[in-house]
Amino acid sequence: MSAPLEAVLFDYGHTLIYFDERPHATLVDAYEKINRLLGDTLKREVPAAQVLIEKVSRAVDDEIQRDYAAGRPEEVEIATIYDTALRGLGLELEPDLIEQVMELEQEGWLNSVHVGPDVIRTLEALRGHGLRLGIVSNAAYRPRLMKQQLAALGLADFFDAVSFSSEVGVRKPHPAIYADALSKLAADPSRTLFVGDRVREDVQGPQAQGMRAVLTREWRQEDDPGVADFVIQRLGELAPIVNRLAPGTRGADTYNEVTSRE
Repeated sequence: MSAPLEAVLFDYGHTLIYFDERPHATLVDAYEKINRLLGDTLKREVPAAQVLIEKVSRAVDDEIQRDYAAGRPEEVEIATIYDTALRGLGLELEPDLIEQVMELEQEGWLNSVHVGPDVIRTLEALRGHGLRLGIVSNAAYRPRLMKQQLAALGLADFFDAVSFSSEVGVRKPHPAIYADALSKLAADPSRTLFVGDRVREDVQGPQAQGMRAVLTREWRQEDDPGVADFVIQRLGELAPIVNRLAPGTRGADTYNEVTSRE
């Protein structure tokens, strides 16, 4: 019988939250604020909000996606990417001003980020078991900004620890990011369940460190090649799994009789 559960680690995007398309109106508002900030600080005319969106915001997104697609384990240095994009428009900014640009853009994105419909009650149920909860996320943005987002969405208080790739320096499935999260939770991998939407990063990566893994298909439908310990169609199906794995309940072997793999 498997070791009783003591902790649950979650992926973030497309597991706990989902996204609208690019939030045009709020992003324009954010970049109008950025336009005014840069104009006031630099004492010169700067490109209009729409130009900044195209040449900075989209350029940063594209560069991050290219880097992820290349499969490098190291996380990008996002301020450097912003700096390069801004210099392409003739804007040379001090580091603290680049930080302000990133923060304003993140505020513009916030309205497009939504907590999943089952998330709060699922987290409350897991808390009811006395489980320690954490987040392990590939996120290029500064940890400070990501933690601000968690707080704004009402999620921060549920989690004992968060590990973002921008803080650790490497992305899932690099072992170091899982090790960081387990260390922060003081959790044994054999007593930890990982929940996420990607097979490589959220199933195979955690399993290689000794964790059990749940693949969720609520917003992304990756095919499971038969490696996930459990497959769920929405996060609300996680609680019955935890009921069987958490202390004082029956172990995983019993649950396999009524597996959620579909």
